[in-house]
Amino acid sequence: MTFRKFNTETWSDPWFERLSRDAKLGFIYLWTNSSCNPAGFYELSSRRIEFELGYHIDTIYSEINTKVEWFPHENCVWVKNFFRHQAQSSKFAIAALNCLKENPERLQMFVEYNLDILKTMKIDLARYHIDTISISYPLEQKQSRSRAVGFQGRK
Repeated sequence: MTFRKFNTETWSDPWFERLSRDAKLGFIYLWTNSSCNPAGFYELSSRRIEFELGYHIDTIYSEINTKVEWFPHENCVWVKNFFRHQAQSSKFAIAALNCLKENPERLQMFVEYNLDILKTMKIDLARYHIDTISISYPLEQKQSRSRAVGFQGRK
């Protein structure tokens, strides 16, 4: 059995107070579910969530989507602040990174979200092939940039 911390002040958090009863239960379920890895990612089908909660995650997702990412096509849920509240050592951080290293997209999302904590733990992110300087381009710039490169390559 895995031990998890759950902050009792959650009940007085204004965000949590505004949730419906089902959303509160769903959030606590996701926080305490044994299927979670150290990074806060769960490999759970919506069918299993529905079986265990008694309702589909889609019915509460709009209420919890600021703290939870749901990837229905991958049967995956990410409780974003899970790592922030559970990590107490660099060993825990390394375990979180290691469980995501097979999925570069999830690893990048996790690192970008938790970069401040990982830096205080002095984790060598280069070991995980993580680019900590992420520059996102709007879609139009990406397309025009690739077109320009493609055009120059044909000369």
